[in-house]
Amino acid sequence: MVPYLLAALFLAQQTEPTKVEKQITALVTQLRRLAASEPVVYGVDTRLKAAEALTGKYPKIAKDLLRDAQAALSGVTVPAEQDSMRVKLVERMAPLDLDEAEHVIASIRRGGDEDYVAQAYDKLTEFLARTHGNTRAMISKGLEAGGFRSASAAKKLEDSKTANPPEAVAMFSEILGAFPMESPGEKDLNYLLANTQQIVGLNRALALQAIDQALSAATSEKLRIKKAERRKMLREIASMIGSIDPELLERYKSEREELTFAMTAEDAPKQEEAHKDDVTLPDLSGVSYSEVLSYARKLQDPMERTAALIDIYRRETITEQQRASVASEALTAATTMPLTNDRLTALAMISRDFARLNQPANAAFAAQLLSETFSKACDCEHVTCDRSGEKFECVDLLNLFAEYLEEFKISAEAMSLNNISLEARMLIFKLYPLLGLKTPAIWSFGN
Repeated sequence: MVPYLLAALFLAQQTEPTKVEKQITALVTQLRRLAASEPVVYGVDTRLKAAEALTGKYPKIAKDLLRDAQAALSGVTVPAEQDSMRVKLVERMAPLDLDEAEHVIASIRRGGDEDYVAQAYDKLTEFLARTHGNTRAMISKGLEAGGFRSASAAKKLEDSKTANPPEAVAMFSEILGAFPMESPGEKDLNYLLANTQQIVGLNRALALQAIDQALSAATSEKLRIKKAERRKMLREIASMIGSIDPELLERYKSEREELTFAMTAEDAPKQEEAHKDDVTLPDLSGVSYSEVLSYARKLQDPMERTAALIDIYRRETITEQQRASVASEALTAATTMPLTNDRLTALAMISRDFARLNQPANAAFAAQLLSETFSKACDCEHVTCDRSGEKFECVDLLNLFAEYLEEFKISAEAMSLNNISLEARMLIFKLYPLLGLKTPAIWSFGN
């Protein structure tokens, strides 16, 4: 493997590789080995991230990594996760080979709750916009390929509505032609209606054609949608018809009793959802340290108690000894929280705060607890794991944890963390300075 990489990296130069080039080669070789041993979704993500870093200086190696990622996707068992990762693959392949990037889209499934085909073509359109390519042609390709809910098409329509009305009409005509009449979903209908609203003042005939299609789809039994949402949609259609011609609305109502019913039926009163929103604590900024600490300790809910303790130890007016003591208390409280994203966030915040306070031992202990919690939440080896109704975006969470370690220049070994995927991400961070790149913006989790 190493000779192959050396050849790919340096054969063109026909020169002896430098020390930095040898380091890059060794890191890429190690990353390939780790990616092949990781759970599939993490291995794909590792290759995508490594390729992103290498694209500028070593495009051949980056392209090879992306092809490895594409091949590995066959091992991802959740179709939506496969397609979501293909969108990322398309985005990273575009600067290397636009035709190959577009070819990847052919493997993405059409239909479904998420329009991954549209998302992938949007990535290609964004790339062409950055490189002054033909974005309009790419938008058309996406619509023709079945990517209906195109953000690029919607933006083009909105931008052209005033600046170039004929272009807006042409764009909407293509959007309407791509509407999946056989099996539209709720999001497809909402997208069509939003864009129809843009065209109402420009082309009445085309707007009415879209309304007719939307109305047929909205009243079809094939559309799986809640009754309240269907009525809301029909009301929106009725409102749009009325804005075009009030008399026309009366005709539609006489021909479509569903419209009349939707406009006159009363919605059932909303039931209060029995769930807990984000913790909102009373303003205790003017309360003394001893009083607010006593208050926090009496809180029965572990999440509320943890949040209150974090707020206390972040006060600028307390001593360093008080800060360390309360932070340790907050860490203990966090471990009693249920297995939720809130618990992960709290542990991340506390670990990061300990690192900022230059208390590496406490930061390491908090990070170990965070790692243990992550392992419990994310033992399904998918992009997203579900635990008792709580969804964990596991690949993203692991990447954010790696970014935290990088921010404070803490090694996983120093924290006694043994995770092959974490190791891979820490190696990717090592690539950036060797490639003369700035480390990506980091840490959006647990501020």
